[in-house]
Amino acid sequence: MSANAAPKQEYVSLQAAAVIYDVSVDLLRQRILSGELPAVHTGRRLIRVKLDDLRRVFQPVPAASRRSRPRPW
Repeated sequence: MSANAAPKQEYVSLQAAAVIYDVSVDLLRQRILSGELPAVHTGRRLIRVKLDDLRRVFQPVPAASRRSRPRPW
C-alpha cells in the first residue's frame, strides 16, 4: 500500500449489520430515514452501510456509577 492511499471503507448489507448488532433491519431502516445512519444504494434495491458508521450509531451504554447507593428497602 502506498503512503498516500486512503484506507478502504468496509460496507455491509442491512441484513449483515442487523446480525452483527442483534437488531432488526427495520430499526436500521428507521435510523437511515432519520439521517442518523448514512447509507448508500449499490443497486436498485441494495443498501449498504459502513461498519464505522454502525459503530458510531451503536455506542455502548456507559456503566452506572460504581459508588454505593442506599438501597430503597
